[in-house]
Amino acid sequence: IKSAKASSAFTQIPTETKTVPDVNAGHYNIEGTSYLDGSIYAPILEEGMPIQLWVGDSNASDGEKRDLRSFNYWKIALLAKVVKKRKSGNEQEASSCHVSYLQNSDDDDETLESNVSPSRIRLVLGSDPLLPSTLEEAHLALLGGEQTIQVDDTNADGIVDENTGLSTWSTTAIRKISSHYEQNQERKRKREHEKELAEYKEKKEKEIKARMMEEAKYANAHDSALGAYDVWSSATSAVEGKTAAY
Repeated sequence: IKSAKASSAFTQIPTETKTVPDVNAGHYNIEGTSYLDGSIYAPILEEGMPIQLWVGDSNASDGEKRDLRSFNYWKIALLAKVVKKRKSGNEQEASSCHVSYLQNSDDDDETLESNVSPSRIRLVLGSDPLLPSTLEEAHLALLGGEQTIQVDDTNADGIVDENTGLSTWSTTAIRKISSHYEQNQERKRKREHEKELAEYKEKKEKEIKARMMEEAKYANAHDSALGAYDVWSSATSAVEGKTAAY
């Protein structure tokens, strides 16, 4: 977590209004392991994240899901795809996910389940480089990777305005930035770039293949036309003084 401070006397720094998540909601601890509730942390779900998938009663309450006795109803899984919907402004959150997992430990093939609700997902804090390692990083990830806190500091230096005789005040902006979030965003941009390159390469290969097929088709048609013309019989007819029929 990185912090940056900026002070401005007599001025209030304008900030974009954001819905600040409740820092006490969406996470819980079971025997020393911290979990992030998918229904709260849906905005940070990304393709490739390791998760735990609830396979128990679909009507189970949050309390039942968090009960240690329900541990076996959570399957280790992987987010294969995340379908996101747009909220206000540019904010997005996961509306459904495609998840792959092994139904049984001795299975060779994974099961792919589509349209999984985030309420059936939980993240194990710090269990993978793609996941936040601390609750503070998790909270900042919900805020888009950074948070700006305004602190009004009245008469911080004991300075009195000579013209008014009043104490001065200043506003300090403390900006918290999650380096983990920035790293994840960089990895995401890299994956998208690699995907675009792969799609471009595939498109070009299809174009080359189509052109080669067209050229082969033309060459075959040309060869067929030459085969229909009997060069030797035409030459013999010409020697005998006969007119070759075409």
